[in-house]
Amino acid sequence: MAKTSFDKIIDDFLQYTIARTTAIQRYNTKQIIKPQNVMEHEGAVAFIAMVLSDHLNEMGVKNDTEKVLRIAITHDKDEVVSGDINFVAKYSHGQLSDDLRESLDKLGDYVIKQLYSRINNKRISDRYYALYIEEKKKKSVESKIVKMADWIDVIIYARQEQALGNKGMIDAEKNARERFVQTFTELIKKKSSQ
Repeated sequence: MAKTSFDKIIDDFLQYTIARTTAIQRYNTKQIIKPQNVMEHEGAVAFIAMVLSDHLNEMGVKNDTEKVLRIAITHDKDEVVSGDINFVAKYSHGQLSDDLRESLDKLGDYVIKQLYSRINNKRISDRYYALYIEEKKKKSVESKIVKMADWIDVIIYARQEQALGNKGMIDAEKNARERFVQTFTELIKKKSSQ
């Protein structure tokens, strides 16, 4: 039986992507009691982002909930190849860290282009790639909502780990909370000035 174009998408893109995101563990440089994989994280971020999007729309911070969900669902797809890069490597300061971030950005860009080329539909690939770029720039309201959802998932996960006795996640929770509050405050101030 000949494969249809949808069979090809299932075999070449979906099966590969889902298998990889369920296999990649987050926090791979920390001692963890209950591991979380990238797929679990993306699902949590999508749900949190939907709730944040609706809440912020109610508060007058206008955003496109469908776009928020699309960004949330795809926000860590570059980790299909790179794996989960730890927080210190991503956010430390200094020339070495800047060079590492630049290299990671180039790797992510390459990985995403390769991953989405498996869809074998340039219009869809380009649309998903544009979401990736928007999320990485973190300038749109929608991408900021996804980043806040990302931090909320860190807070929730860190609290769960702490409840299980893992005190090594206290700093992760504190850092995520600070970043969430900063971005939330920026969005509310922006709405107030409009």
